[in-house]
Order: sequence, then structure tokens, then C-alpha cells
Amino acid sequence: MRIALYNENPGELKALSGQLDRCAREYLHFAEIVPYARQEDFCGMVRDGPDFDLFVVAQDGTFSLEVVELLREERPKARIFWFSDLDFALRAYRYNADWFGRKPVALPAMQKAFGQLLRRRGQLMTQNTNAL
Repeated sequence: MRIALYNENPGELKALSGQLDRCAREYLHFAEIVPYARQEDFCGMVRDGPDFDLFVVAQDGTFSLEVVELLREERPKARIFWFSDLDFALRAYRYNADWFGRKPVALPAMQKAFGQLLRRRGQLMTQNTNAL
């Protein structure tokens, strides 16, 4: 699984990378996590970069909203975990984010997000198999 992680705070970025790595090992055994600390770099990748299996946006303020709007516009089928200090739960629902949580991000929240993502993937795989 390839994961793109966006957060402009170096301390939070390191902590989130560790949480993602731990969850990936618990649920998937392996993940490649690509961190982005600048909005310009992340948005450029969203527009013209490689494919990722999951995008994690964990940014304060309305910057996270702008990034998720771009992400949904450019990659309509993207899997998204969105964490913000502001309550964008309704927007997250409208943008079909796989998970929305408030910052600061605690490990149990990240574990719940991964669990939900894998349950959804399992349901989708089962539905596709049943359709055949």
C-alpha cells in the first residue's frame, strides 16, 4: 500500500508517519509512506504525481479543506483520511472521505480509520466477487 501524508508541522509529520507505519504493520504488514511537508508539493503531486492507495491530510485550519477539495476534484476515487483542528465532518461526508477525525491525532483514531478502510475494502471485494 502506498500512502501520501500531508502535514506542515515537522513534529506532527514524524508522529503521524510512525502511527501510519504501525497501523500498516498491524493491518497490512507493509506500507510505503511518502510524507509531504509543503502544500505546494502535495498539491503538485495530486495534480501530476503518481498513484497512491491512500491520502492522509492532517493539517490545521482551512488549508486542509482546500487540499481535500483539490484532492477530490483531481482524484475522485481517492481513499482519504482527513484530520483537522476544525470540525469538517459534514464536508468530509460530502467529499466521501473514508475517515474524518479531529487533531491532535491519537493512535486509537488512526487504528479505527485503518480498520474501517479495510472493512470497506473487504465489502467491496465481496460485492465484486458476488457480481461475477
